[in-house]
Amino acid sequence: MTMAKWLKILGFLLPIFTFGGLVVVIYLNPWFSFTENALSDMGSIHNPISYVFNFLIILVGSLGLLFGIESARRKLTTPLFLIGMLCLTFVGVFPEEYSPHSLFAVAFYLFIFADIFYGGLKMIKRGTKSGFLWVLGSVTVFSVMLYLTKVFKGLAIPELLGAVFINAWIIFLALNIEK
Repeated sequence: MTMAKWLKILGFLLPIFTFGGLVVVIYLNPWFSFTENALSDMGSIHNPISYVFNFLIILVGSLGLLFGIESARRKLTTPLFLIGMLCLTFVGVFPEEYSPHSLFAVAFYLFIFADIFYGGLKMIKRGTKSGFLWVLGSVTVFSVMLYLTKVFKGLAIPELLGAVFINAWIIFLALNIEK
Protein backbone atom coordinates (compact mmCIF):
# COMPACT_ATOMS: atom_id res chain seq x y z
CA MET A 1 0.00 0.00 0.00
CA THR A 2 1.33 3.45 -0.89
CA MET A 3 2.10 6.17 1.65
CA ALA A 4 -0.65 8.30 0.10
CA LYS A 5 -3.18 5.54 0.76
CA TRP A 6 -1.99 5.12 4.38
CA LEU A 7 -2.16 8.87 4.92
CA LYS A 8 -5.67 9.04 3.50
CA ILE A 9 -6.81 6.16 5.74
CA LEU A 10 -5.22 7.81 8.78
CA GLY A 11 -7.00 11.07 7.92
CA PHE A 12 -10.34 9.25 7.92
CA LEU A 13 -9.54 7.26 11.08
CA LEU A 14 -8.59 10.29 13.18
CA PRO A 15 -12.17 11.62 13.48
CA ILE A 16 -13.46 8.09 14.16
CA PHE A 17 -10.95 7.63 16.99
CA THR A 18 -11.60 11.15 18.29
CA PHE A 19 -15.38 11.07 18.45
CA GLY A 20 -15.81 7.33 18.89
CA GLY A 21 -13.34 7.48 21.77
CA LEU A 22 -15.12 10.46 23.32
CA VAL A 23 -18.45 8.62 23.17
CA VAL A 24 -16.88 5.71 25.08
CA VAL A 25 -15.17 7.97 27.63
CA ILE A 26 -18.35 9.99 28.23
CA TYR A 27 -20.35 6.76 28.61
CA LEU A 28 -17.85 5.57 31.24
CA ASN A 29 -18.18 8.88 33.12
CA PRO A 30 -21.94 9.31 33.73
CA TRP A 31 -21.29 12.32 35.99
CA PHE A 32 -19.88 14.29 33.03
CA SER A 33 -21.91 17.32 31.91
CA PHE A 34 -21.37 19.14 28.61
CA THR A 35 -22.35 22.46 30.18
CA GLU A 36 -20.61 22.06 33.55
CA ASN A 37 -17.33 20.32 32.70
CA ALA A 38 -14.32 20.51 30.45
CA LEU A 39 -13.47 17.35 28.53
CA SER A 40 -10.23 17.17 30.52
CA ASP A 41 -12.20 16.73 33.75
CA MET A 42 -12.52 13.09 32.67
CA GLY A 43 -8.71 12.87 32.73
CA SER A 44 -8.39 14.34 36.22
CA ILE A 45 -6.15 12.60 38.75
CA HIS A 46 -9.27 12.46 40.96
CA ASN A 47 -11.11 10.29 38.43
CA PRO A 48 -10.34 6.59 38.99
CA ILE A 49 -10.66 5.90 35.25
CA SER A 50 -8.78 8.99 34.07
CA TYR A 51 -6.39 6.75 32.13
CA VAL A 52 -9.12 6.05 29.55
CA PHE A 53 -9.47 9.73 28.59
CA ASN A 54 -5.75 10.44 28.84
CA PHE A 55 -4.87 7.41 26.69
CA LEU A 56 -7.40 8.56 24.08
CA ILE A 57 -5.89 12.05 23.93
CA ILE A 58 -2.34 10.69 23.72
CA LEU A 59 -3.41 8.25 20.98
CA VAL A 60 -5.24 10.89 18.92
CA GLY A 61 -2.39 13.39 19.38
CA SER A 62 0.20 10.80 18.35
CA LEU A 63 -1.78 9.70 15.28
CA GLY A 64 -2.34 13.37 14.44
CA LEU A 65 1.40 13.93 14.71
CA LEU A 66 2.04 11.07 12.25
CA PHE A 67 -0.60 12.50 9.91
CA GLY A 68 0.96 15.95 10.30
CA ILE A 69 4.49 14.80 9.52
CA GLU A 70 3.53 13.28 6.18
CA SER A 71 0.97 15.97 5.30
CA ALA A 72 3.57 18.68 6.03
CA ARG A 73 6.04 16.84 3.80
CA ARG A 74 3.40 17.05 1.07
CA LYS A 75 2.86 20.77 1.85
CA LEU A 76 -0.75 20.17 2.93
CA THR A 77 -0.06 21.45 6.45
CA THR A 78 2.63 23.51 8.13
CA PRO A 79 4.81 22.87 11.18
CA LEU A 80 2.02 24.60 13.13
CA PHE A 81 -0.10 21.46 12.69
CA LEU A 82 2.73 19.29 14.01
CA ILE A 83 3.26 21.52 17.04
CA GLY A 84 -0.49 21.55 17.68
CA MET A 85 -0.72 17.76 17.63
CA LEU A 86 2.31 17.49 19.90
CA CYS A 87 0.52 19.85 22.30
CA LEU A 88 -2.59 17.64 22.17
CA THR A 89 -0.45 14.64 23.11
CA PHE A 90 0.86 16.55 26.12
CA VAL A 91 -2.74 17.39 27.16
CA GLY A 92 -3.10 13.65 27.79
CA VAL A 93 0.31 13.34 29.45
CA PHE A 94 -0.37 16.12 31.97
CA PRO A 95 -3.78 15.88 33.70
CA GLU A 96 -5.55 19.19 34.36
CA GLU A 97 -4.15 19.46 37.88
CA TYR A 98 -0.64 20.01 36.50
CA SER A 99 0.27 23.46 35.22
CA PRO A 100 1.47 22.48 31.73
CA HIS A 101 -1.99 21.03 30.95
CA SER A 102 -3.77 24.35 30.34
CA LEU A 103 -0.84 25.75 28.36
CA PHE A 104 -0.81 22.71 26.06
CA ALA A 105 -4.61 22.70 25.70
CA VAL A 106 -4.74 26.35 24.62
CA ALA A 107 -1.65 25.96 22.42
CA PHE A 108 -3.24 22.96 20.67
CA TYR A 109 -6.18 25.05 19.47
CA LEU A 110 -4.05 28.12 18.64
CA PHE A 111 -1.53 26.18 16.54
CA ILE A 112 -4.10 24.06 14.70
CA PHE A 113 -6.40 27.00 13.95
CA ALA A 114 -3.39 29.03 12.75
CA ASP A 115 -2.48 26.13 10.44
CA ILE A 116 -6.03 26.00 9.06
CA PHE A 117 -6.07 29.78 8.54
CA TYR A 118 -2.71 29.69 6.75
CA GLY A 119 -3.78 26.66 4.71
CA GLY A 120 -6.88 28.57 3.63
CA LEU A 121 -4.77 31.56 2.60
CA LYS A 122 -2.52 29.29 0.51
CA MET A 123 -5.61 27.88 -1.23
CA ILE A 124 -6.93 31.37 -1.98
CA LYS A 125 -3.54 32.32 -3.43
CA ARG A 126 -3.71 29.26 -5.72
CA GLY A 127 -7.23 30.22 -6.79
CA THR A 128 -9.03 27.51 -4.80
CA LYS A 129 -12.34 28.98 -3.65
CA SER A 130 -12.70 26.61 -0.69
CA GLY A 131 -9.80 28.50 0.89
CA PHE A 132 -12.25 31.26 1.80
CA LEU A 133 -14.29 28.73 3.78
CA TRP A 134 -11.25 27.68 5.81
CA VAL A 135 -10.02 31.23 6.43
CA LEU A 136 -13.44 32.52 7.48
CA GLY A 137 -14.28 29.29 9.25
CA SER A 138 -11.13 29.29 11.35
CA VAL A 139 -11.71 32.86 12.52
CA THR A 140 -15.45 32.35 13.07
CA VAL A 141 -15.22 29.01 14.87
CA PHE A 142 -12.37 30.22 17.09
CA SER A 143 -14.35 33.38 17.94
CA VAL A 144 -17.48 31.37 18.74
CA MET A 145 -15.40 29.05 20.91
CA LEU A 146 -14.12 32.05 22.89
CA TYR A 147 -17.67 33.40 23.23
CA LEU A 148 -19.00 30.04 24.44
CA THR A 149 -16.42 29.95 27.24
CA LYS A 150 -18.44 32.81 28.76
CA VAL A 151 -21.83 31.15 28.18
CA PHE A 152 -21.23 27.81 29.90
CA LYS A 153 -19.55 26.99 33.19
CA GLY A 154 -17.65 24.15 31.53
CA LEU A 155 -15.50 24.15 28.41
CA ALA A 156 -16.74 20.92 26.79
CA ILE A 157 -19.04 22.60 24.26
CA PRO A 158 -16.43 25.05 22.91
CA GLU A 159 -13.84 22.26 22.94
CA LEU A 160 -16.12 19.97 20.93
CA LEU A 161 -16.95 22.75 18.45
CA GLY A 162 -13.22 23.21 17.86
CA ALA A 163 -12.71 19.45 17.56
CA VAL A 164 -15.44 19.18 14.92
CA PHE A 165 -13.86 21.95 12.84
CA ILE A 166 -10.35 20.53 13.21
CA ASN A 167 -11.52 17.06 12.19
CA ALA A 168 -13.37 18.55 9.21
CA TRP A 169 -10.00 20.04 8.17
CA ILE A 170 -8.29 16.66 8.57
CA ILE A 171 -10.98 14.96 6.44
CA PHE A 172 -10.63 17.73 3.83
CA LEU A 173 -6.87 17.15 3.73
CA ALA A 174 -7.35 13.38 3.46
CA LEU A 175 -9.72 13.86 0.53
CA ASN A 176 -7.11 16.00 -1.22
CA ILE A 177 -4.16 13.65 -0.88
CA GLU A 178 -2.87 12.79 -4.32
CA LYS A 179 -1.60 9.33 -5.14
